[in-house]
Amino acid sequence: MIDKLLNTKKINYTSSLKVDNLKQKIEELFNQSTSTFVGNFTNQNEFSAYDKWSVIAWYVPNFKRKSAYLKGEILKSGKGTVLNLNMKPNTMLSVGPILSVLFGIILIIATGLNTGNSRFLFIGLFFILVGILYYAFGIYSRNRLRNNFEKNLGLQKV
Repeated sequence: MIDKLLNTKKINYTSSLKVDNLKQKIEELFNQSTSTFVGNFTNQNEFSAYDKWSVIAWYVPNFKRKSAYLKGEILKSGKGTVLNLNMKPNTMLSVGPILSVLFGIILIIATGLNTGNSRFLFIGLFFILVGILYYAFGIYSRNRLRNNFEKNLGLQKV
């Protein structure tokens, strides 16, 4: 339930390549300048990647600014190689919409209790609409990163 709300997705892929060959192919993919994402290996068989799109333009230390993130792990199995991926959009595209919708609902309820001022109804509806649009953009960003990664590596889901 929390994964659905926060818009995260975990997928396993199989590959006929050996671990070293798959790792080399992923490294080559990360080194391409024409790719829509950037990544690097964090240790022997784990890597992280992110989309080149920025959601937040200003620099804040220790604050993620890219639209979507991917963490992966390469595992050896009996059938070949398994690639575990964990994908998520930027925190502002997953937590922000939830807070926006909650704030909009609170404004609508407050408008219902105080019938003399109906402009807060429109403000509440606006916050709900913005929350829905940001959540949809988070889904789009996460799927864009996943699709580009799948397409460039030629992976099949387990």
